[in-house]
Amino acid sequence: MFLFLAAGIVQGQEQQSVPSFFDLAAPTLSAVSPSPSAGAKRVGESPWYGRIGAVGAIYHSSATFATAGTAIPDASAQVSNNKSLTLDVGYDITRNISTQLMLGIPPRPTITGQGSVAQLGELGAVRYGPGILTGLYRVKWRAFQPYVGPGVVYAIFLKDHDGSVSDLHVANNFGAVVQAGAEYKLAGRWSVFGDFKEVWLGVNAHGLIDGAIPVTAHVRLNPSLVSAGVKFRFGRVGGAPGS
Repeated sequence: MFLFLAAGIVQGQEQQSVPSFFDLAAPTLSAVSPSPSAGAKRVGESPWYGRIGAVGAIYHSSATFATAGTAIPDASAQVSNNKSLTLDVGYDITRNISTQLMLGIPPRPTITGQGSVAQLGELGAVRYGPGILTGLYRVKWRAFQPYVGPGVVYAIFLKDHDGSVSDLHVANNFGAVVQAGAEYKLAGRWSVFGDFKEVWLGVNAHGLIDGAIPVTAHVRLNPSLVSAGVKFRFGRVGGAPGS
């Protein structure tokens, strides 16, 4: 009788000290089972964006003229200020660094003689399309995002309009740009922006005075471009940097 009781006690202790299969499997299954959010893909905003706005061009212009290879003393020119619409397309390379291309509706400034050629009045006008490519460094303070960076401009002259200078031709040319501005993020994908660009751009031109006297000119346009408008972030993609 004593032997049966001892065997029962030992068997009970073994059942308590040996864990069951489910006890062993539970921690392992818990470790490998994903949490509800573990398999979810992180969703961010696309690195591509577009901006549209109004721009004003304020020209700090001057010019030099020559005829028959001889400079015309005290001759200069003034380029009229104008307004247009601008369209920017940008790409965020990193969280703080982006590149941006500015295009827009080609403006039509007029060129008026100054100094010793002032009596010629309006020398002509041009329709040109400037393309501006800049690299920007952006600082993100919550919704407020100031930025600054250098760039290049290429001015394409689409049409020359004769004035007192006939057979007017203006050549395309490259220039330099410094850009600065700030954006303020609104709800969703929208932001508003204010922007300033200082452009250093000179062009060469030639034509005829009185229909017979050849004249050449180097015109410095050097516009300051002031713009404001709205920004839109394109479609969402997984893992892309947010704005």
